[in-house]
Amino acid sequence: MPRLSVLIPPAQSSESGLATLLGVLLADRSLDLEIVTVQTGDLPDIDDPRLTVLPAMLPGTPQQAIWSALVAASTGEWVTLVKPDDMLEPELAIMVGFVAQANPAADALSWHSLQIDASDPPDRRFSVGVPSQYAIVNIEKTAMLKAFFMWENSLNVPRMPFGLYHGALKRSLALNIVESLVASGRVSPLPAAEWSARTIFMANEIAFCERPMSVIARQPFAFDPAGVPTPRFPFHAGIGETAGIAEVQNAVFMEMGAPWGPGAEEAFVRAAMIDCLLETDEEPFAAKCEAYDKAFRAWDGGRHAHLFQPYYAGPQPPDIRRGLHGNMLMVDRFIGKARTAQDFYRVMRSFLAPVRLICGAGTAI
Repeated sequence: MPRLSVLIPPAQSSESGLATLLGVLLADRSLDLEIVTVQTGDLPDIDDPRLTVLPAMLPGTPQQAIWSALVAASTGEWVTLVKPDDMLEPELAIMVGFVAQANPAADALSWHSLQIDASDPPDRRFSVGVPSQYAIVNIEKTAMLKAFFMWENSLNVPRMPFGLYHGALKRSLALNIVESLVASGRVSPLPAAEWSARTIFMANEIAFCERPMSVIARQPFAFDPAGVPTPRFPFHAGIGETAGIAEVQNAVFMEMGAPWGPGAEEAFVRAAMIDCLLETDEEPFAAKCEAYDKAFRAWDGGRHAHLFQPYYAGPQPPDIRRGLHGNMLMVDRFIGKARTAQDFYRVMRSFLAPVRLICGAGTAI
């Protein structure tokens, strides 16, 4: 049984960085990992026993079903999922082993994930904040429950990074979540948020690594059109990301027979206003505000609609700071001529603390 299974669903665009991602992950044959992906036209010809390729999925297969199939086909003690244009630290296979030994009860691990948009114009200079610390710490599960379901200290999305996407779960937990999804009958429009919600409910103990271990290839917000939102709940992913996460939360609470929202209303309204604020063009901003306003008037008898008062801020000036600011190292977005998420991680890896040092120097849980 390999220590880590890296799951890679098919790319949702015609071009992807799958070949680069596979090349990086499989370069070190000493790492105890496997990769499970799906047969697609962009899959390179790689002869490596650590690579498992599932048959091509039918067009329109829900992302949730693809993710569950990848989990079921994997054999690793821990599982994680990244997309073909993302980049993952291959030595995560070492880190999950260290966490399992240091705290056997921990069954979920997360870390700082950076986000890089390959469409950023090189002439628009700005900075990216890279955390400079690297300890692995235990996190109170209660704090993460509040962060996800009560929207504590959130922006437009909860500050709760645990889940399958850019997070690592013990196989037993991942299989339990797959079973819960089957039992629920849900086909989620937002599988990443769905896995996050169920992870924080079902995990025993959780650990967090302060060192960035992956980079997400940032894309405009989109949801799976094959997903089916909760009937008669006014918020859904078609309105915006915040509304889509609220729909996931509501569905999970419905399974539990508990009401969604009490105690979180004002924080949720604030998150929805931030979701609108992030629209930098006036027409999309107005359309999103109108959709949210309609949903708030239909939700809970319209009791919270008066709190929803977004304002249009337009494009914001970029952060151009450089150097160390607190625990954050501010670097040029295009450092080392990095254009993609994969480029950026390649450059930043030379700045980051080596995983083998972190997991061998007593700096963790």
